[in-house]
Amino acid sequence: MPDTTPPLYQREADILYLIDSFRNRTLPAAEWTHHAHLVTALWFNKTFSEYEAICYLRSGIITYNLQSGGENTPAKGYHETLTLFWCKIIRSFINQHPDIPLPELCTIFLQSEQASRDLPLRFYSREKLFSVEARAIWIEPDIAPL
Repeated sequence: MPDTTPPLYQREADILYLIDSFRNRTLPAAEWTHHAHLVTALWFNKTFSEYEAICYLRSGIITYNLQSGGENTPAKGYHETLTLFWCKIIRSFINQHPDIPLPELCTIFLQSEQASRDLPLRFYSREKLFSVEARAIWIEPDIAPL
């Protein structure tokens, strides 16, 4: 019998569970995956203005990392350039699809090349992207403009 369980984040309830758990800092660390980061950014960017979304994501990721036993150091944890990079990519995607409901938007985005974990490396050299400077503040891409 085929598995008919919908993939993660195709249902509004799954998205809201993720957002509530992230905001309450009760999301298990194993569930804080790349896709969970992207869906969280999609929700905040669809729900709030650009700068409000950035503020909520920045503070949320920093406190979530600490609450879940992680760190925010010059070498790991919160990364300003990656957070803002994904916000820019996601905001552009949302603007291109303004009338699509969030669950469908998540599905389309997560299935697109834009959701690739390696996407930032099309714009940044590895050395630049993983520098202490890039972790601390926004830096412009050094390979291709956004």
